[in-house]
Amino acid sequence: MIIPPQQLVKYGYNVSQLDCSGIKLTLAEVYKPLGPGTIDLDSKSIPNYETIQADDKGYYRLGLGSYIIRYGEYVKIPEDAIALAIPRSTLIRSGAMLFTAVWDPGYEGRGFGLLIVYNPHGLIIRRGAQVAQLVFIRMSEPSMLKYRGTYYKER
Repeated sequence: MIIPPQQLVKYGYNVSQLDCSGIKLTLAEVYKPLGPGTIDLDSKSIPNYETIQADDKGYYRLGLGSYIIRYGEYVKIPEDAIALAIPRSTLIRSGAMLFTAVWDPGYEGRGFGLLIVYNPHGLIIRRGAQVAQLVFIRMSEPSMLKYRGTYYKER
């Protein structure tokens, strides 16, 4: 069952963060990967990133390619729920796509996403602009495994 936005207030979100089906995720930072990532059977490593700077008005001018983005919101997923970040439709209509992973029960932190700009003319996006909506889905019972992995409490 999807948790209605008005119920998210009891988890610490304020009304200004609410959207039609969840909470707003906004763009805080943009990075470009500088090398390969590695996913092995029992380990992982992510590449170093180059920070992409916004102009003096907070706009990023992104060309074709892949970017790692950081959301502005510190998120806490209840232990009886998961969350899915759904890209804003204006992003898709502008020729870009946001890819995300499942937000596990018990995760908290400021997450990251993969933004791919497909539009040959690029994408202009301002720091603080909404890029996704985080939709919370209640599980039939709390998970026996709470997220406490590498990215727990990332700031």
